[in-house]
Amino acid sequence: MSLVDSHYRPMSPTNRFRVAAWLAILGMTGQLSCPLIGVAQTSAVAQHAPSTSALLDQAKRLVQGGDPQGALSLLKQADLHAPGASEIHALKGVCLALLAKPIESAEEFDQAIALRPNYAPTYLSSGLAFANFHDLDRASARLSTALRLDPHLPGARFNYALVLARAGKYAESEEQVDIAFADKQGKESALDLWRLKARDVYYQKKWQETIDAYRKVLEFQPNWPEAYFAIGEAFYSLNLPQKSMPELEKAVALDPEKSTAHELLGKLYQDTGRQQEAIAQLEEAHRLQPNDREAIYRLYRIYLHNGDTINSSRLQKELQNSVARDKAESDRGPQAAILNNTGIELDHYDQAAKIDVTNVVFQRNAALLLCKMGRPQEAIRRLRDILSLDSDDAQTLQILAVANELAAGDLAKETTLPAAQASH
Repeated sequence: MSLVDSHYRPMSPTNRFRVAAWLAILGMTGQLSCPLIGVAQTSAVAQHAPSTSALLDQAKRLVQGGDPQGALSLLKQADLHAPGASEIHALKGVCLALLAKPIESAEEFDQAIALRPNYAPTYLSSGLAFANFHDLDRASARLSTALRLDPHLPGARFNYALVLARAGKYAESEEQVDIAFADKQGKESALDLWRLKARDVYYQKKWQETIDAYRKVLEFQPNWPEAYFAIGEAFYSLNLPQKSMPELEKAVALDPEKSTAHELLGKLYQDTGRQQEAIAQLEEAHRLQPNDREAIYRLYRIYLHNGDTINSSRLQKELQNSVARDKAESDRGPQAAILNNTGIELDHYDQAAKIDVTNVVFQRNAALLLCKMGRPQEAIRRLRDILSLDSDDAQTLQILAVANELAAGDLAKETTLPAAQASH
């Protein structure tokens, strides 16, 4: 189970964008920890006609007080031919965004940019508004323009990285975070940067970097459950169970409602022969996520092995019902086979394994690919997971023998790996 799954909750990006956008445009500091950004700098406002300046100030106060409709009504009185028209359009864009009117908001920001095309803060605020409406392509374009115009603009690089991460471009996001770290003029929160860095490397399955980055987060935020879970999963994936277990136990203690932590800890207990503790953790994972097939299947196999016919029958029925529900919606079996048979990427095998948890072919193929990618410890972890359910699986034992030799440094053994299996 992975943080990438639906149980993982990123750092409330929608709320972050919403708050950051409005703080930026209003010239407040708040979460972005930035100077006056957005509508106008103080010196620029002072050059406007008094009526425009007063109107902007009054409208800002209305927005700050939670009345964007009132601010918008006030701004409609403004002279759009007077100095400061760009700021009027920008603040109207904020009001319309707060009123959930993305098209009208975008039009106002476009007009603000047309009147003042080289003003980076307007691109920042516009980009954040687009991000708030989940238009990540346009958000990315506006934020990258803001950075081109002002590489040190507070809030721009971090939020650009956050947009890239939301778009699944984790390597590009990580690159922007690293630039922010190196920026001597930067004013970004170190905690925010480390949190985003940690998630970027996590999603890329850079396990050692995941451990290092989340350790840095814990220096600022020592009781963050996600950090302990991510570190635990990283050690788990690197086949270091003795290091993984205490991290996962800490994660469970801090966040007892996190099903993935219970499930991963249950797998570790099962692997180390602590069957009753494994059952307790997997049952808790099942309670929290009743449709998680892997927890159901693992519990079923444990109860079956222990001769507990009541519980094994209960879970077998649950598994059958889960499969039947999916088949009523779509034919998931062939879908899993297609993903496996075209699985030139690790994610394909992972998806196939989640669709059909009873088919060890998908896990074996993932392990084979990890061996060929030079990641034998991760392959060994997957193979041991298979053997924890079926200790006599001959093909898994064959691959495990080669993976152990690869992990010991005998890279020539890669040529002895069997071919990936097709599923029919």
